[in-house]
Amino acid sequence: MVRVQRVMIGAVASAAVLAMAACTAEHSSGSTSDASRNASNECVPLADGYYLFKDGKFVAATPPTTVVERVVEAPVGWSAELEKGFGDLGFPWMGLRVRDKVATLIGLAPDAAAKERAFAAGEAAIKAHPVGSREVSLVVDGIAVEGGDKGVGEGLAELAESELSLADCQKAFVDTMEGRNIEFQLNQASISPASARLLDAVTGVATLCSAYDIEIEGHTDSRGSDSYNLQLSQERADAVKQYLMDRGVDGTNIRAVGYGETRPIDPADTPEAWAKNRRTQFKVSAR
Repeated sequence: MVRVQRVMIGAVASAAVLAMAACTAEHSSGSTSDASRNASNECVPLADGYYLFKDGKFVAATPPTTVVERVVEAPVGWSAELEKGFGDLGFPWMGLRVRDKVATLIGLAPDAAAKERAFAAGEAAIKAHPVGSREVSLVVDGIAVEGGDKGVGEGLAELAESELSLADCQKAFVDTMEGRNIEFQLNQASISPASARLLDAVTGVATLCSAYDIEIEGHTDSRGSDSYNLQLSQERADAVKQYLMDRGVDGTNIRAVGYGETRPIDPADTPEAWAKNRRTQFKVSAR
């Protein structure tokens, strides 16, 4: 994926640059005999700063807000080749985003069955490609279903086209976990296989955001003793960290912390509250 940025320059600023060039050229040529030209043009040194070109002169002014347009070009190289081939496989709606060894399959599937077939076909195509198989170590599901759930990797796909700022990374974690949770075996730290795709998306975000510190927060509900919940939450946070590391994430910038039942979202003593409080969260900070 190739990303470019385009700075939008207003017509006034462009006119000012052109006028400055003309004035500089005239001044350097030594042509000062024309009195009318001298009367209409003043070539003088200007201090650093922002100026508005108005009525033939530069006037000091307050800088406007810079407008930046981010232009995301279509995939190139082997990823473009694969994306074009998805139509031949029967999935013209499927796309591909690749960055830092992480590939995300995206698109809007007509139904859940089509989504599963497309993801399997796309993953197989990447692994079979002579270049893709070397450059990609993780394939993430970012395919949404029409009228249904969003793809678990949609936040990752958006992150892959961003500047990877701290805010971008935190947003990607939040978007990935929104409405979802990492599931564990009852009263254990063993991760449920049902959470594999969610954790793969989390792994992708952690991979792209390796420039920052990442804290994995483990939380439990209020059932059980304080000491037991604290230990269980720590073991679950450790299990998530290990999952990421097993898939190539550098663990030196990752900290797993168990908070037990000390930070509930909902203090009520109900099954609904327990479900909210029993969660895993990710916090990004600068190193």
